[in-house]
Amino acid sequence: MIDLMTHLFRLQAIIEEGSLRRAALRLNLTQPALSRSLAQIEERLGQPLVERHARGVVPTAFGTKVLSSVMRLTRQWELAEEELRTGAPLLGGRLCIEAGPLWRLVVLPRLIAPMQAAFPDLMIEMRNLQPGRRIDRLVEGEIDAIFGGLQFASDLPARLVTRPFAQFHDHVVARADHPLFGRLDAAGQLPLAALLEYPWLVYTGDPIYEIEITHAVGESLGRTPDIRVQCESLTTALGVLQSSDCLSILPDVAVRSAIAPKIATVPVQLGRRKAPSGVIFREEIADWTPFSTLLDLCAEFFADHPAVLDASQTAALS
Repeated sequence: MIDLMTHLFRLQAIIEEGSLRRAALRLNLTQPALSRSLAQIEERLGQPLVERHARGVVPTAFGTKVLSSVMRLTRQWELAEEELRTGAPLLGGRLCIEAGPLWRLVVLPRLIAPMQAAFPDLMIEMRNLQPGRRIDRLVEGEIDAIFGGLQFASDLPARLVTRPFAQFHDHVVARADHPLFGRLDAAGQLPLAALLEYPWLVYTGDPIYEIEITHAVGESLGRTPDIRVQCESLTTALGVLQSSDCLSILPDVAVRSAIAPKIATVPVQLGRRKAPSGVIFREEIADWTPFSTLLDLCAEFFADHPAVLDASQTAALS
């Protein structure tokens, strides 16, 4: 098994370098040694892994699939090596996560301090949630977890686990001292038509919000609102709402972080989308102490907030 892992790690270097010569330099090995490793893996797996051409080598389709598994195994080996060597779990190293804007702005910043206190040798790398190959990056071990909406987390590859923590609710919002709140009727309601008298802001960090404003609101009000501001940054969007008469649709958990002035929910029946949110991770990382601690801290955070899922919702989303 150890010999096979050695050969697989050598294969990773060959594919990443695109050349046996460069891979040999990187690994401080001879080219014949790398060629023998490559031949043994191809014989073991029964299919060619690379194609040779004048400028080097490129992976076959099967080689790309094998590389994905090797990258995942490489990350898992990093986590297991310290425990195998010393008998103690790895408490340092690197925890790399991708997170959506709500998690980056509201949730995770409050958990960094307790994580640092518990694991002073741990380096936490937090990246913006990227479109495209994020699931592939997770499977391959490039990142350890994805924190964000789970509404699209269906039909995931094997070995990936989802854990929901909360359900975020979208509402029409404005600063708490917005002129709209002075126009509420005796029942505390606002005529829908009043929403068309003010400019709107679209948060473009998640395409769903533009769809909600241009289509859902437009259909309810008979015409598209007057969109004057578009913000890719959630922090910027909140700042604009605090300092202007703009209206928008945002999730409840995001606006709670805005103070002086606060941002409040406008009492109209629009923007009622509910989105489950949580984490996706590889099942092999579930027992790594720093990661399991982070999940416990997330659960504690949402236990103190009203957006927590009840048991039946959690079971349905698992």
